[in-house]
Amino acid sequence: MISLYTNYKQMGGMDMLKKRIGIYIYFKQNKFIRQLKRYGHLIYVNKDKKYLLLYIDESDVSQTIKELERLKYVSDIIVSQYPNIKREYSRENHEARDYRVI
Repeated sequence: MISLYTNYKQMGGMDMLKKRIGIYIYFKQNKFIRQLKRYGHLIYVNKDKKYLLLYIDESDVSQTIKELERLKYVSDIIVSQYPNIKREYSRENHEARDYRVI
């Protein structure tokens, strides 16, 4: 057990987690889902609206998008904006407000 911990510590501990980002890929026919799975980690598929969500490494985003744009069965690619969204909110004192309707 100690050797596993030392190897983990030598590899950088928590730094070994890679940053990933989601991309939404719209395709023309459902039969191409299997081919698109090889470009990343498949998370979600909507067969009615014909799109899927893939997670890929942030370092490979530009190269993967270039490869996907060359495919004839891909109609649109959207990169997730989740990393740009503010996720920390300041606490507001809602109890101090008077919401009574007069």
